[in-house]
Amino acid sequence: MSADPSEVGSAFDPGVVAAAYDAVADDYVLAFADDLDRLPVDRAILDATVSGLHTGQRVLDLGCGPGQVAGYLADRDLRVVGLDLAARMVVLASHRTVGTGFVCGDMRRLPFGDHAFAAVVAFYSVQHVRRAALRPLLAEIRRVLAPNGLVVIAAHLGEGEVYVGELLGHRFESFGGTFFGRRELRDALVAESFVEEVERERSPLPHEHPSERIYVIARRPDRHPQETGE
Repeated sequence: MSADPSEVGSAFDPGVVAAAYDAVADDYVLAFADDLDRLPVDRAILDATVSGLHTGQRVLDLGCGPGQVAGYLADRDLRVVGLDLAARMVVLASHRTVGTGFVCGDMRRLPFGDHAFAAVVAFYSVQHVRRAALRPLLAEIRRVLAPNGLVVIAAHLGEGEVYVGELLGHRFESFGGTFFGRRELRDALVAESFVEEVERERSPLPHEHPSERIYVIARRPDRHPQETGE
C-alpha cells in the first residue's frame, strides 16, 4: 500500500487511517459489526442495490470494515469481495463472513482489473479522502465497474472536516474525515459520468456521530464520453 506523497504524514494518509482502524478493530466488531440490524434506511439502500443485480454477480464492498455489508450482500446470493485499508479488519471480516473474499488495499488505487464488478458499495468509506480526491476516487470506482454497473455511496452530509484521535477507548494518531454536501456529491458523480438513480437522507441515531447521512445509488452508463470521442 503506497501513499500519495502529498498525503504522507497527514490525517488522510492511508497509513494513518489504517493504523487507527487496526488499533480499534476488535472493539469495533463488538460495537458496530451487527449495526445493520438497527439501520433500516441502510438496509433499504442495500436491498435496492440487490434488486438491480442478478444472482451471482460480483460486488465490491469498499472500506468493508468487519464485513457487515459484505455479509448482508453475500446472504442475498451475490459474490462479494471486501477491501479495507486495515489488515486487522480484513482478518476479522474473513472470520465473520465465510466464503467471501477480503483483501487489504487502498480504494484510491484498487487492485482489480477494469470492469471487474457489477456494483461497488462504499458505505462510510469515501469520508476518508480529502474533498479534492473525491473525483479521482469516483473515476477509479468507475474503472472497475462493468458497463451499467452501480456505485452505492453512504456518506456523512455537511461541510468541512473532522479529526479523530480516540475511539472506543483507544488513542491513536488523528485521522481525517470529510463531510460532503449533497450538491457536491451529485456534481462529482455527474462529472465522472454517473447517472444518479436513488437518493435518500436520514438523521443520525443516538449511538452515531451527530451528522446527517446521505445515500446515493448511481449507474455507470454503457459508454463514457471519452470512449466515444464526445
